[in-house]
Amino acid sequence: MPHAEPEHRSSLGLMLRLSAMMFLQYWSFGAWAVTVGTYIAANTGEEGAAIFSAGFIGYSSAAGAIGSLLSPAIVGILSDRYFSARRLLAVTQLGCAAANWGMHQSRSEWTFLLWLLAYFHCLFPAIAMTNAIGLRNLRNSQAEYPVVRVAGTLGWIAAGLFVGMGWPWATGVSIEATRIPLAIGAASSLLLAIFALALPATPPPQRQPSMAITATSVSGGATGVGRPLAMFLIASVFACLSSVAYNSYANLYLNQRGFPNPAALMTMGQVSDVVCLFATPWLVARVGLRALFAAGIAAWAVRYGLLAGGSRLAGDWPVYAAIVVHGPCFVFVFVVGVMIVDKLAGEAYRGVAQGLFTGASTGAGNLLGAFAMGLAQTRFLTPAGESPPPYRWSEFWLVPAAMSVAAGIIYVSVWKSLRPRGEAQPAGERREAQGESSTV
Repeated sequence: MPHAEPEHRSSLGLMLRLSAMMFLQYWSFGAWAVTVGTYIAANTGEEGAAIFSAGFIGYSSAAGAIGSLLSPAIVGILSDRYFSARRLLAVTQLGCAAANWGMHQSRSEWTFLLWLLAYFHCLFPAIAMTNAIGLRNLRNSQAEYPVVRVAGTLGWIAAGLFVGMGWPWATGVSIEATRIPLAIGAASSLLLAIFALALPATPPPQRQPSMAITATSVSGGATGVGRPLAMFLIASVFACLSSVAYNSYANLYLNQRGFPNPAALMTMGQVSDVVCLFATPWLVARVGLRALFAAGIAAWAVRYGLLAGGSRLAGDWPVYAAIVVHGPCFVFVFVVGVMIVDKLAGEAYRGVAQGLFTGASTGAGNLLGAFAMGLAQTRFLTPAGESPPPYRWSEFWLVPAAMSVAAGIIYVSVWKSLRPRGEAQPAGERREAQGESSTV
């Protein structure tokens, strides 16, 4: 972490509480999200309890995108105007616990789907609240937020190791194809709902009408706050389109290529996340938030280029490299994006702004990306009438690579208008500016 004077650092107790919040947030989700597809597959058609129909894994994946479209912004408005963020976090986590238990108890496909939709309508507002609580209470959020956010990644890793290795080691039985992870998720969300009441109060900030995200400001009004934020949210939609390809198809690809223990192998990406999160404060001070976000978009293009090459080359190194590059892909887009939104929104509207970013990235971006990758799957992987399916992975991976390149072009086109308010000019930009002035 860059050097900061003690009065500009948050206390250790606060850092630990916020880190525990992040750990529980992503533990409760990671405990079941990775294995739920295995549970569905084990109960599809005539298998298991015969709950689900063919194709349910595919169309149920839209629940997450739908859940992140509007609910985070609505809850964000409530946190900005009426209620303490910690109370809203407690309520949304109670909703997550209820929805997890509802899925655990469901014996019909449609009941399960309704509970799944309810879960994501609670989860994404909860994520927006954890972001808002952290950013509002940290004294030096630009340097300290990435360090706190590391705990969320560690929570996800710990949950996966507990379900995939810890439980079988203790009991001798695998639970990946059972309902038990859903019950673990419910209990974990209930624990976070209780713990949320011990977090900093985080009441609604004093309302500042001049900073409101209104139609006037979005159209270029005097404040200049709304327009940069709106432009960044639009750029975020395109930046997140291609993430669906890796999240939905990488495990299948690794299995078909014969890599050992694909689920465990993919955790190399989370280790990369931790490294990038710790490096983010140092990088922000030197290149700035905007440049890191651009690097994240470029990293997605590089990842898919490596996967396309790995499908043709005899060696496996491009595939391993594509997994390891997950850190820049995730941290520099999704985490740095949260930090940019925090700067662009201003003090009084952080909650709703974080909700809008979640809706743009995980909502609209993933929904449009899922549609695009579904078309790519139909064209290159499992086209109708071809048996066995050809699985032309090289051509398939080039589609999200092209999407990432297009997203980078769009982002660069709005670059100059996106300097976050209050961000110090990075050292690299200062040197560039000095060089330009010397040539005038």
